Amino acid sequence: MSRKPLGNRSGLGRTAEPAPDPNALSEPSFRVLADTGGVTTAEMTVDAWIALPHHPHQRNTVRHSRAVHLKQAKQAAGAVANHLAHVVAARLEGNYYKIDGHTRSYLWEQGKLPRPALLHVTIYQVSSRAELDALYEVFDASTAAKTRYDQVYGGYQECGFQPQSKRLRHGFLNDALNIALRGGIRGQQSRTLPEVNLYRAVAVFKPELELLDRINPEPRPFYSGVVAAALIGLTLYPPDRVLDFFKKLQGGEGNRKEGRSDPVDAVLNLIQQMTLEKRAAQTTRQAELCARTLRGLLTWLAGPETQRNQYWLKTSIHAVALEPLLEQVKFKKGIQDDPML
Repeated sequence: MSRKPLGNRSGLGRTAEPAPDPNALSEPSFRVLADTGGVTTAEMTVDAWIALPHHPHQRNTVRHSRAVHLKQAKQAAGAVANHLAHVVAARLEGNYYKIDGHTRSYLWEQGKLPRPALLHVTIYQVSSRAELDALYEVFDASTAAKTRYDQVYGGYQECGFQPQSKRLRHGFLNDALNIALRGGIRGQQSRTLPEVNLYRAVAVFKPELELLDRINPEPRPFYSGVVAAALIGLTLYPPDRVLDFFKKLQGGEGNRKEGRSDPVDAVLNLIQQMTLEKRAAQTTRQAELCARTLRGLLTWLAGPETQRNQYWLKTSIHAVALEPLLEQVKFKKGIQDDPML
């Protein structure tokens, strides 16, 4: 069957928004069936579809390939099989992106889903990155309940962050990012505030996440509150010294002197106590854990000679006031007036 490329459209304007994926594919081979100007329908091979780049916000495709409904798709026939052979793409400034069909693409490439002879593709013309993102969200919402995990993982994909540590790799950072930006998990925030844009939050803290990833944080002691404290600390204070504190926390390297704890040991005691009381993993306690971990960090950074805060503690460590620190974070990041962060 003959194929021809879908032609350029002069009506697409340029935008000052974030640039599209530099790996986006220009002019893949289609056989155009109909073209209304804004929407084109065409046929293409499975291999051509596989070569098309994912939308930058795409979820963890490998993880979602194990979903029950996709297992059922492997036995699909008739109209259901025809439906699976229909995919959606978008064209922005001469480049093409998958809008849905990401997971099917992976399964076809892996030989885990029967390949149709041809795919029927609907291609939407979009004029900006914002329009591309909005189109993706519409189709994604109709096919999957997008979790906060998915959004964090999509943020990783978009900003090119590839975490290696067990704690960060799986993307469970929603609570930590909310605390690091707003001082509490979503349920503790005013409902008049829009939800934190997790894609952008990941990008904002990418340098700090990369630094934290280097010390290979484990899920324990790096509960959400501890991760939030690390992000705040790495933003505001000398990274090498901040990482030294969290390395000691990771290694259980607190010290005691005459029955008193240094800041590392005090935070470890707090985490142990909360764990024993089954409170460490409770989301409502994570902001408190962040504030008390930050008190430990600030005291440790100041050193044992300071008179301002007692270094060697006999009682539990108190919380620091988060709001002034969050104001400093937002000012340093240049996001103090951004309602989505």
